[in-house]
Parts: sequence; structure tokens; C-alpha cells
Amino acid sequence: MDRTVPPSVVVVVRRAGRWWLAEAGTVGVVRTRSLHSAVRRAQELVGDVPVHYQFHTGDAELDRLVIQIRAARLAAQRLEARAKRLTGKVLMLPSGGSVRDVALLVGLSYQRVHQLMQQGEEHQSGNHQNDDNEPPGGDTP
Repeated sequence: MDRTVPPSVVVVVRRAGRWWLAEAGTVGVVRTRSLHSAVRRAQELVGDVPVHYQFHTGDAELDRLVIQIRAARLAAQRLEARAKRLTGKVLMLPSGGSVRDVALLVGLSYQRVHQLMQQGEEHQSGNHQNDDNEPPGGDTP
């Protein structure tokens, strides 16, 4: 299975008077009255290729904050993915602790830990409901 990430397209979205312009590299430019429409139409223009947006609203402070927020959200997604992988490792350890104890240790509800443990048992027994080869703990708490 090829897990290479397709190349992304940089789309620069800027405010121009009462219009929003979205420029998708050499693919083209769209002009709309709303930011939402500009982003939607730019995505339609590039197809199924991942898009990295750069926003220029005309307000430097807003632009700076948007960049920081988007970076923080990306970092949070990466940390959440790491927490899921580590949780899966904990659940595969033969600790002998109760489900409630493990739940308290990893910061999940005991119901969620029980569910993840059952998924791990199904995965080990060959009944693969989770075919992405991730250890248990790969779902959101």
C-alpha cells in the first residue's frame, strides 16, 4: 500500500475590496463575495489535492492571529495522534490493573478503555474491524 502524501497546492486567499480572491498557483483564480465560497470554489478548482491556505484579510493583526491559531491546531492534532498511539501501547501491556485504574492513568472514561480493550482483543484474534493497522486507542475518547 502506497502511503505517500500527494503534493499539496498553496492557495492564497485575499480580500480585495468587497471581493475575496483565491489564487490556486497556476491552476487559476476565483473571485467571490464570501470567504467560504472562495475556499469552496478553490477546492473545486484543484480537485482532490490537499490544499494549504494562506489568508490575507487586509487586517495584519487578524492575519497574524489566524496563522498562530492554525499552527496551534496542527500541533494539537499531532499531539492527539501521539496520545492515541501511546494509549494503544498502554492497552496492550499485561498490566493486570483494572479497567478503571487504566482509565484513570490514561485520562479516558472506563467505558472507553473497555471498548478499546475489546477492539484490541478482536484485532489480535484476527477479527479486524479496524483495518488501518493501528493499535487500540486510535479513536477519539
